[in-house]
Amino acid sequence: MEYTLMSNDAVIAPDPSAFIGKWEKEQTVTVTTEDGKQTTYTIVLTKFDETYKNLLFVDDFNTGSTPDPEKWALCKKAGSDWNDEMSESYDQAYLKDGKLVLVAEKVNGEYKAGGIETNGKFDFTFGRVEVRARITQCPNGAFPAIWMMPRKFIYNGWPNCGEIDIMEHVKQEPHIHHTIHTNYTYNLGIKKPSNTKTVVCDYRNWNTYGMEWSEDRLTFFVNGQETFSYPNLKLENEAEMKQWPFTKDSSFYLILNMGLGGDRPGSWAGPVDDDNLPAVMEVDWVRVTKLSE
Repeated sequence: MEYTLMSNDAVIAPDPSAFIGKWEKEQTVTVTTEDGKQTTYTIVLTKFDETYKNLLFVDDFNTGSTPDPEKWALCKKAGSDWNDEMSESYDQAYLKDGKLVLVAEKVNGEYKAGGIETNGKFDFTFGRVEVRARITQCPNGAFPAIWMMPRKFIYNGWPNCGEIDIMEHVKQEPHIHHTIHTNYTYNLGIKKPSNTKTVVCDYRNWNTYGMEWSEDRLTFFVNGQETFSYPNLKLENEAEMKQWPFTKDSSFYLILNMGLGGDRPGSWAGPVDDDNLPAVMEVDWVRVTKLSE
């Protein structure tokens, strides 16, 4: 929000910038001038999206040239399939024209892939995540993803702790993937109910990928249409089976990344097509809201 006070000694309270992403339909502020005179104003939003009333987190990537460090950190390079080539430079994760741009490329013979996460900066329990994104370039071996991992977990170690994959794409397939990983689905291999769903969509164009997390289920969306749901089975032997690590005692953070596959055994994305790099995913905005009461 932009505003100008005509006197350097004047004070406005509360600070309107503190309401960014949290405006009510009507917001009252008071301006106090240097002589102590106070004037109260009521600001009425004529176009008010009720979604913002329940907002927990938002980023529209409109400010600066790199992701907001108060909200995001670069994903760290490690040895798993998704982060083995992760770059710890903003050269592969930057802002341009009001969009987050995540790039995977080969630089001086070395693969570098961009990714950001809210780990240590924002996590939540129960709510709805929406991310508007498009994958503009996706050669074989590219592995773009929008997903969540636990900051606070009830079962130790992966996959016991749980993983929520809101959108993944590989191998130029005509669809994207929603997937849930837990001990129940991964280690025990129980696929009823199914823990994954493919959804046909034009991933090269803008789509809004969403997921709603409640105490009873995880529900997935593409462009506002429900595409998949995974239930809490409320098993009597839950402590043994570990089917539902997504309880009120857990919290999850967001990850946006463009990964690369490779020649390692079991690499889902497969060998990288160097000739058609870079791979690029753009993100217009991210929003997390509280569940409706």
